Amino acid sequence: RVRGRLPVCSSQVIEEAEVGHSRLVMVAEFDREALLEESGNISSEAIWRTTEIRSLKPNWTSFRDARLIEDRDAQLLIRFQREPLHTQGALMSEDSQAFCLAFLTILKNVNNEESMQYLLTTLDELMKDSRDVAKLFKQMVGSRMDPFSVLTDLMSKPDDLVAARACNVVVHFINAGLVPTENSVRSLMDFVRTETQRDSKHKKFCFLAILSVLQALLRDHERRIVFYEAKGLHMLIPLLKNHNGNTQLIYQVCHCIWLLSYTNEIKPRLADMQIAAILTHILKQVQKEKVVRMILGTFVNLISEGEMVNVLSVCGAHRLLENMKQRTWNDEDINSDMDTLLEKVSLNVETRSNFDDYSKEILSGELEWTPMHRSIAFWDKNVHKFLEKDMTVLKTLLEYIKPGTSVENKTIAIALHDVGEFVRAHPSGKALVTKHGAKPYIMHHLTSHDQSVNKEALLCVQKLMCH
Repeated sequence: RVRGRLPVCSSQVIEEAEVGHSRLVMVAEFDREALLEESGNISSEAIWRTTEIRSLKPNWTSFRDARLIEDRDAQLLIRFQREPLHTQGALMSEDSQAFCLAFLTILKNVNNEESMQYLLTTLDELMKDSRDVAKLFKQMVGSRMDPFSVLTDLMSKPDDLVAARACNVVVHFINAGLVPTENSVRSLMDFVRTETQRDSKHKKFCFLAILSVLQALLRDHERRIVFYEAKGLHMLIPLLKNHNGNTQLIYQVCHCIWLLSYTNEIKPRLADMQIAAILTHILKQVQKEKVVRMILGTFVNLISEGEMVNVLSVCGAHRLLENMKQRTWNDEDINSDMDTLLEKVSLNVETRSNFDDYSKEILSGELEWTPMHRSIAFWDKNVHKFLEKDMTVLKTLLEYIKPGTSVENKTIAIALHDVGEFVRAHPSGKALVTKHGAKPYIMHHLTSHDQSVNKEALLCVQKLMCH
């Protein structure tokens, strides 16, 4: 299933359609094939245990005898269980209200792992094959057996398989057009925010299933605003920073950001140095077209917002895009987006190279070897500005080279280079660096095992000695 770009004018619900060359695709159901690829080639059966769970025979009459369900519910479930998967959907349609109520009653009232796994697995498989099955539950939304409320409770179960299947069913509901109540939306978003900050609690497949719920929710304009106002971006950014090479995780988080980029109230926050630097860094690392498409699509949506062109220039997007153009891409959206971005960034890079851009880069913590670092003209023209605003930029550079600071070697190397340039270009550069106690920091990096850090530390020491 290919995910394309929304028309710029769309700010409401993302619909599934095909209009000329522009692909407009709703959030897909949980991408199981992509998940397998990111899970060490574990087979689908090993992850989801579908055949094993479908062969279970929960004792529905025992739940009736325990007065957890009515006799009618037990008889419906016994009848349903006897049918093969390919006819169970049709059976449900014969008396949809009774079957939906029976399923939700079991899931809400019976705390039995075998029955929960059986019902959720069956519903997931049925809805994966036919959206009509999910639509049968529309009549229950807002009732005492609201399906979203019941499934949200199941998503919190300690059994990752139950939680993941519950997430999948919620996504099926939303994709089938069921609209959760306002309370359900808030409960779902609260759950996602909490659980994504506890990723070590869940197995990988369950964590990705939880994220798929957020992808489905963010299809709607109003829900995107609710998510943003609840500081949802603070949840997404750490996931991008600490993705551990999980391409599917990167894709799902970038997809959420792409959806947010269609909401005008959120755009100014997304056109931000920190987010742009992180996404640009991912573009350099990840070659998967679905990830590239999401990031470039986000940049296109934001390119006219505030200082976004300047931000991309500072992040080194110009050279990156030129390098990416040398590759062959199968997706036409990627090529179109690259052309759009290159045109705007190319015009900007020729005219902008100022201290404001430099400061934004340094304070973002995402340092790149942009032209300003190695431009003698830039340093000679702007070095006195390092003393402004309580020397915040200089102090930040010195913090990056402080031993024990948790930053990348590239950041340390660039910071050492810039400290050396400050010493060279400013009449009091050596005295200020020494006053702030940075000389031991620089000397420490002379023994670095990283070649670039070692090199920049040596050059920085030479500049200290010569000025």
